[in-house]
Amino acid sequence: MIPVRRLGPLLLVLCAAPAWAGPEVEATGYLAGRFTFTRSRTWGLLPTDDQPQAQGLLEFNTQVKVSPRPRSFGFSDVSLVANRSGAYHGWRDGRDVALEDRPTAAALPVVSLNELYWSHEFAPALHLLVGKKRITWGSGMAFNPTDLLNPRRDPTDPTFQRAGAWVAQLEAPLEPLTLTLLAAPTLLMQSAGIPTQFLYWPEYDKRDTQTHYQLAARAYALVAETDLNVMAFYGNRSVDAYEHPWRFGLSASRYFFTDQELHVEALLQQGSPRSYVKPDCVATLGNAFGCAQQSGSLYELRRLDDEAVLPRVLVGTRRQFTDESIASLEYLYQADGWTRADYQASADALVLLRDARALGVPGLPSAMPSTQGDGLPVRFAFEPRGQHYLFASYQRPRIRDDFTAQLVLVANLLDLSTLWTPSLSWSATEWMTLSAFAFLPLPGPDALAVKASDGTHVSEYGALPFAGRGMVEARLFY
Repeated sequence: MIPVRRLGPLLLVLCAAPAWAGPEVEATGYLAGRFTFTRSRTWGLLPTDDQPQAQGLLEFNTQVKVSPRPRSFGFSDVSLVANRSGAYHGWRDGRDVALEDRPTAAALPVVSLNELYWSHEFAPALHLLVGKKRITWGSGMAFNPTDLLNPRRDPTDPTFQRAGAWVAQLEAPLEPLTLTLLAAPTLLMQSAGIPTQFLYWPEYDKRDTQTHYQLAARAYALVAETDLNVMAFYGNRSVDAYEHPWRFGLSASRYFFTDQELHVEALLQQGSPRSYVKPDCVATLGNAFGCAQQSGSLYELRRLDDEAVLPRVLVGTRRQFTDESIASLEYLYQADGWTRADYQASADALVLLRDARALGVPGLPSAMPSTQGDGLPVRFAFEPRGQHYLFASYQRPRIRDDFTAQLVLVANLLDLSTLWTPSLSWSATEWMTLSAFAFLPLPGPDALAVKASDGTHVSEYGALPFAGRGMVEARLFY
């Protein structure tokens, strides 16, 4: 356990480094304000009582690099965040009604430790890094199957998620290989963004007696102009419920014809930590109560001890055109993803829980596990539950020199439901950028959607708790 009182002075030292370190300090940052309006899908199957339709976020970020010695440096990427929410809506007696705004912990200023680490070079072929850093070895852009350390990224804006994991990494850049060893104790508890508990749950909140950690090793090589990574992971209940010790990963990336890039990334594992709806629990309301009283959930880890190898594979391509625009296309396959039968059970669970809410029945668990992660509040919480997904994006920069337009598509290929995310950024000056985003979920064709017990057609993105979301953001750099 790391007490908050010990981390506080460290944060102050890194953030205030320009005051004492002189010319060996580089400090940058920004002040950002973001307003979000969400049209809650109050007529849908998921509850929206705790989803604000209006949300304002103010972020002050500072990034400091301190280099007291030629072969050592410290880096911090720290944000102070104030987040205010309101305009809650729900569904009552067949009507869309405004609910009383409720203050929550999210309304208070919090600290987001995106990165906070120290790096030292003992020798040209031996580097040590300790602290919090986002380390990604895979080649995927919208999604990384081999990323077992970091908070899940948002595929509609992959660069937005900067928060990393607490690690100790030893790296040896040799010829022709680069070898890396990494240890990551799992962060189990934090207070306002400050970590307070690693590895074990404390005695006053003993959720289990296991050790939560992740160990990893990687070998990197450039072979025939192809970037190759081979990875091995050994851990227990780190970012998920996986208890089999070993998982293996690989990735490759290569450019063809100067501007055409191809990449592949894969994770191999026995069994799966994925949650599946228990079909028997959603047959009737009585069954749901029985499951809630017995295990507290309508979900089960039915494939956790499966001996079958269940790969997750992503393949994709990216091309940069002469006008500097970039197009990318990626396909994700997950052998442990939900089948149509699993989506059917999930749809039945959503209908059952909706009817229970309408009757005022208390005590039933949530219909969907949470996907919120560490770091800044996410724009879109993404958890690929199915087997087949498509990610496509097109970015056109330098429109009239200072505008950048982008369109991102996320599609579930089982039911063809989609999420469309257009955005436009304007570099008004060298120190200010104005941006606008939209998130538009569309259901797939009824013929491909699953039909719930009440006849409702349900598709993954057609069942999201919002019908549309818009954001405007202003960012001032210093």
